[in-house]
Amino acid sequence: METSDQLEPEGEQIRVTNVAGAVLSSFFDELERVDDFGECAEQLRKLVLVDGVFAEPAVRNALFPDSQ
Repeated sequence: METSDQLEPEGEQIRVTNVAGAVLSSFFDELERVDDFGECAEQLRKLVLVDGVFAEPAVRNALFPDSQ
């Protein structure tokens, strides 16, 4: 997720994110509320939003950890 820190006129920093990151973050928030998907949503959030990984094998492993 691309972010940039900008200074407000009062000198306070705000965080600006891109639209895709905001949409994915909202999706992961909703997914966490679904029964049995809380841990999966947390792993996907870290994988996609923090680490920036979109590769199918990594996403598949986060979704289906027991399939290895």
